[in-house]
Amino acid sequence: MDSSIFDKIQDTVIMAGHEFGQTAKELTGKAKLQYEIKTRENYLDDLYKELGKKYYAEHKDDEGESFTEIGKLLDELAKLRQELADRRGAKYCPRCGAQVAKDADYCGKCGEFLHDED
Repeated sequence: MDSSIFDKIQDTVIMAGHEFGQTAKELTGKAKLQYEIKTRENYLDDLYKELGKKYYAEHKDDEGESFTEIGKLLDELAKLRQELADRRGAKYCPRCGAQVAKDADYCGKCGEFLHDED
């Protein structure tokens, strides 16, 4: 009789282990799918962002509230970035936006010649 109790316990432990394994596989599969979905959503967002930037660059002189607002925000950001660069003793490349040393002649990121604006 004692062996039948141990057999039942053993069967119960084996079944619990099997169920745990299945649950872990399911959770792992769901996590992988969620990761794949998020990765593709982020990539899609990046593509939309780039498309929007290209469209804006081609149409920034068009009339419209959105174009005006974007232009104002870009101007504000440029001023804030320049203020931060001044406080750091640096400047920004007009071509790629990289921060470079105040006395740099060329941008270290894109190679743009940085003529003095003074």
